[in-house]
Amino acid sequence: MSQRTIKAPEERRKELIEVASHLFDKHGYEKVSVRDILSEVNGAPGMFYYYFKSKEDIFLACMENYFNNKLRAKLDLLQNKEIAYEERVRLVRDLIVKDIGQFTTRYHFSTNHSITDHSYRLWELTHYVGKLIDAYSEFILEGLEDGWIENKMGINRENVKSFAAFILYGAMGTIYTDAINKGENKTYSNEAFEIINVLFPRGQS
Repeated sequence: MSQRTIKAPEERRKELIEVASHLFDKHGYEKVSVRDILSEVNGAPGMFYYYFKSKEDIFLACMENYFNNKLRAKLDLLQNKEIAYEERVRLVRDLIVKDIGQFTTRYHFSTNHSITDHSYRLWELTHYVGKLIDAYSEFILEGLEDGWIENKMGINRENVKSFAAFILYGAMGTIYTDAINKGENKTYSNEAFEIINVLFPRGQS
């Protein structure tokens, strides 16, 4: 019998999430068991339940980990002034559309799954957007101060977070809806970006 490697608690928890993410992505939620996850890390049931209450609990942790990894890339991009402002706008929009599309596919819920409540997924999306608000607020202020966008709505440091939240929640909600709905139920997220362009017209820089 092979011996289990002793790892620090956070390192072990991270390993379990990474393994579970891979298995869920490859086989789907229903076809993966706690035993399958433990088999990959040569772990015992007690070790798993020290970190997670259930398979559903680690599934939610995988979703959170997915968004946290994607979040770091967007924060770095928003704050990277070596990249032209308009290019950062385009890159961030492309990443958001891509990441939400991948998320809804990877963490798919249907009538064939025991997790059928989409509120889990919406909860993660909402928290993900909330973590972007501060950086996006600074990005808006940068665009205004440097003349990349016009300020026709009286945006300032006191109220910019409200504008940032309105734009992010609105745009990402539209993108998410498009990703899970087909045909006549689609809301066309490209139009959401056009609305943002109207709210923030291009400046003279």
